[in-house]
Amino acid sequence: RRQCFQCQCCVNAMARRTHSAGNALPLWRPASLAMFSCLLLGTLSLTAAFYLPGVAPTDYHKGDDLKPKVEALTSVRTQLPYEYYVLPFCDQGVNMVNQDALNLGEVLRGSRIYELPYKFSMGVDENCKILCRKKYSQQEIEAFSLMIEEDYRAHFLLDNLPVAMSVFHESDDGSTLKAYETGYPLGHVTRAGSMEMFDPDNDKGEDPEQWGATGQIVLFNHLRFTILYHEDPSRHGMRIVGFEVEPYSVEHTYVNQIDFDECFNEIAGENNNCALNTCSATDKVSLSSPPLLLDPKKTKPTEVIWTYDV
Repeated sequence: RRQCFQCQCCVNAMARRTHSAGNALPLWRPASLAMFSCLLLGTLSLTAAFYLPGVAPTDYHKGDDLKPKVEALTSVRTQLPYEYYVLPFCDQGVNMVNQDALNLGEVLRGSRIYELPYKFSMGVDENCKILCRKKYSQQEIEAFSLMIEEDYRAHFLLDNLPVAMSVFHESDDGSTLKAYETGYPLGHVTRAGSMEMFDPDNDKGEDPEQWGATGQIVLFNHLRFTILYHEDPSRHGMRIVGFEVEPYSVEHTYVNQIDFDECFNEIAGENNNCALNTCSATDKVSLSSPPLLLDPKKTKPTEVIWTYDV
């Protein structure tokens, strides 16, 4: 499974690289490069301070639309990054052909950045917003399962700030320390018959793929975003200073028939529409909610409802 999936992605990457090879820029002569470096340094020395375009923070007002983006899927186990939409995530409202032009800050990261369908409003809290409902084939579930087994993480961006997930560690003196990890995992693998997560830092020499063969694969289909901002009265605006995420897994259920195309970025149950049994505007998803388990051997389509809080 892994070889077929990775080979297909490599073929696509090589095709894109071959297509763009004809437009490669000529090599610079060393003397020209040195002269350009001197001119650049001389120009910068005349400037006391400056912001690179696309790196400077933006001033927002309450209710302004925020545009989250996604950078890539990465794994410390494979060291092989993928574009986010290599997996069939929700993409309603996203123009996959004509993306917004990258600003300089995004270009300097060196990776392709895509838009996301999530809708945020500055200073507005919203719970249980429905992103989309998907019915995945067995092949698509296998792709998700493989990426989860290999510890892939998604990296979102908001106002050029990377999303971070808080983690807690116990120090030698027994105190609890809070730290941050960039991105969030797509899911996790548990032991058979329990919800114990695989610990990549364990010293037992265990392999999470072996857990996947005998245990359970959990998909994080609900995200809780926290946007930290600073409000400066003198500037009459708000600046984003932090972007955090908490991933959850929940097997959403509903009673009445729902037209999920009409529920895109709508709060579940608002105005008696798009009602879910598992969360609403007042009831949040919790860790005690029944998790969404993936079965790569299941031949029938698997329904996944993607939701989020902000």
